[in-house]
Amino acid sequence: MGNGDAKRKTTKARHPIGVVSSRTGLPQDVLRAWERRYAAVTPHRTDTGRRLYSDHDLEKLRFLKLAVESGRRISDVANLSVEELQTLVHEDVTAGVTAAPSRAEGGNGRAPGRYVEIALTAIENLEGGELDRLLRQASVDLSPPTLRNEVVRPLLETVGERWRTGSLRIAHEHLATAVIRSFLGALRLNGQGAPGSGTVIVATPAGQRHELGALLAAMAALEVGWDAIYLGPDLPAAEIAASARQRGARAVALSIVCPANDPRVAEELRELRSLLGDSTAIFAGGAAAQSYDSVIAEIAGRRIEEPHFFQSALEAT
Repeated sequence: MGNGDAKRKTTKARHPIGVVSSRTGLPQDVLRAWERRYAAVTPHRTDTGRRLYSDHDLEKLRFLKLAVESGRRISDVANLSVEELQTLVHEDVTAGVTAAPSRAEGGNGRAPGRYVEIALTAIENLEGGELDRLLRQASVDLSPPTLRNEVVRPLLETVGERWRTGSLRIAHEHLATAVIRSFLGALRLNGQGAPGSGTVIVATPAGQRHELGALLAAMAALEVGWDAIYLGPDLPAAEIAASARQRGARAVALSIVCPANDPRVAEELRELRSLLGDSTAIFAGGAAAQSYDSVIAEIAGRRIEEPHFFQSALEAT
């Protein structure tokens, strides 16, 4: 096959979006969002509006996924060429291999998992000062992505799970929440997103006082370049909606943990949709969110089960 034939094959639009999603591992809503918001690729449109992608599009999307997984924002890399992306990904992988010992272990030789273990002991002993000191030490020893993904997030998830199973008391959960909230605030939890990114309001609705899930949601939003405005727990729908309007938020994310099937929460969700109108996306997650599936569907919201699903949903918003 000559060079011309090879080039025509590379640029020929022949892959439907389902095939591209399967081959790249990118959800279809993310593919559409990357096209719409960042012009990462421009697939061919058939007469019926179906998207068809070329081999070149497929290759670029694979490298974009690798770049984003390395910690880069899609807004920063979407318009790079395949060659530039390939070089960037290679550099990230090389840096990841050579820097692994320094990232996996802090300056004192402590691995991220060890930080989590010691932090849990501090929480069990109700030693808030020790927990704060440990988190601040981790922020010095570890890179920001490692701190978020291998220390703070597992710690929040473990505390939440232990509280639900009864191996930690409410007092332990409250102490952990207070310290971690303060620590994340010092790290600019309410961070400024990338240029062109959206704003998401994160809170728990009225009657919902457990905020670990909301903290996780705010962190997940920050990781994909969104401006996450964290408002905290037990907030009436009117306050959430007013904040969303003031900041021009494109989305609201709610954590619903306990209790389940609370008529008050259901009414708060309905009121929130009424106040926001139809243009603002509403996401709900948490241990009790499933019990409100009918209401979430009624208000055209979306229930989120995992942080990475939330990130994909934001990308598609």
